[in-house]
Amino acid sequence: PVPTCSDDDITYDRSILKVQRDVKPHRPARKVGSRRLRMARGITVDSGAADNVMPRSTLRRWMKVRQSEAARASVHYVAANGARIANEGEADFAFQDKEGKTHSWVCQVADVNKVLASVSAMVDAGHRVVFDRDEATGADLSFITCKATSESIKMRRDRNVWTIDAFVDEDADFSRQE
Repeated sequence: PVPTCSDDDITYDRSILKVQRDVKPHRPARKVGSRRLRMARGITVDSGAADNVMPRSTLRRWMKVRQSEAARASVHYVAANGARIANEGEADFAFQDKEGKTHSWVCQVADVNKVLASVSAMVDAGHRVVFDRDEATGADLSFITCKATSESIKMRRDRNVWTIDAFVDEDADFSRQE
């Protein structure tokens, strides 16, 4: 069995639940009984990460981990404290951004604390990553654009870390652990 997201990784966003009732044309159809959950930490955009990486605890029941080339080659990552972290395979990580657009990225699965989006992996996959701010107001203008589709994802700067506000659909049979 594949673990589901823990309460540390996901919180309920009641404002999104209200928005879901007023269905917008660009939003995908939802399963009856499904809820949209806000990832508490979002996705951290990391210029120092070699790959997009996610913890096992973030996997949803329908996400399948498959063996990756990196896992077959016994690739490991090195944490900031020098500890080695094994690559456990890869999974397609489907999420929605704050605007409700659906995205799917291949993420390596490893014993990390949060989902990391690798700037180099995104650039290699055909995205433009821009870190910027408005000189007059100081407002953050950072974004990631897929060059093939021109779809963009807004990032926000929080304590000098860029984050993507991300949401996942709750499994229909998901139950919160008490």
